[in-house]
Amino acid sequence: MRFYNLICIASSVASVIATPLARAATNAGCLAAIFKGAEPSVFFYKASANQPTAFQALNNGRATLVPTTGTGGARDPYILKSHSTSEAQQYRVLATDLDIGKTDWTQAQANGSRSIYVWESINGVNWSKERLVELMPSTAGYVWAPSAIWDAQKSQYAVFWASQVYAENDPKHNGRATGPYIYYSHTSDFKTFSSPARWNPNDSRTVIDQEIQQIGTNSYIRYLSDTNDVKRVVIDRSDNGLFGTWNRIGVPVDQVREGPVSFQDINNPRRYYLWEDNYGGSGYECYSTETFQTPYTPCSPSLGPAGMRHGAVVQIDQKLYDALS
Repeated sequence: MRFYNLICIASSVASVIATPLARAATNAGCLAAIFKGAEPSVFFYKASANQPTAFQALNNGRATLVPTTGTGGARDPYILKSHSTSEAQQYRVLATDLDIGKTDWTQAQANGSRSIYVWESINGVNWSKERLVELMPSTAGYVWAPSAIWDAQKSQYAVFWASQVYAENDPKHNGRATGPYIYYSHTSDFKTFSSPARWNPNDSRTVIDQEIQQIGTNSYIRYLSDTNDVKRVVIDRSDNGLFGTWNRIGVPVDQVREGPVSFQDINNPRRYYLWEDNYGGSGYECYSTETFQTPYTPCSPSLGPAGMRHGAVVQIDQKLYDALS
């Protein structure tokens, strides 16, 4: 999510060795859900395990998920697979409810949508109509860039997003906002959510665009778009859970970027990919690491096609890979 009120913070550099999760033997490729700046809908792309940077547009390059409710615009889509094969819905896409062509960034930040889009699929091919789910109270100016991950300690999904909030006595949001910060809620069905809370409330650094990568049973990497003076994507690590202590590692890519995407290589599970959105240029760029030491290495061959913007990637099995066209 492009954010204009950007303000600086120093970051350290450290080496962190990854403890890779086991490879899922049936995974044959990756499915990416992204949006394009000029068309706020959800587009799908796929890539094979043997060519993880060569993505192919699906649906003849047309959007697959086009919202008709809310603002009618979907940005920052996040695709996830269900935690259990027993769930009725095996795939979900979450997205920001924002069509910037119908408003401006000032209004989008002060009086934007406080809801997210949710699409569901039993097979990754056929998708439901979207529903809008409100996540924040009226004090919030917006809800941006939702993502979700299974929280084993709660046996529920933890859903994260960025918001800035205003004082209770400022219903028109004309005053000074607090944030943006990352908020979260828990859900079992993506219909009913717990009350929102701030993630790491003692950290005053303003951030958006969280991306969480599990790298071990209780170990996680997170990427954040730092809206302080760094104006970079930063990387943190926790070895005691999603809500444990997070330590700053550094800046993987020393460029003004946003919308990080992280996923594991299928053939080499020690390798993790990081996409960062060059929103003023050609969209997503690909980098990789096996240690989480900064800086990361540019992918070779480079990511294609150009023009993919803020989204997410999941691994998929051969059956779904073959079914997608």
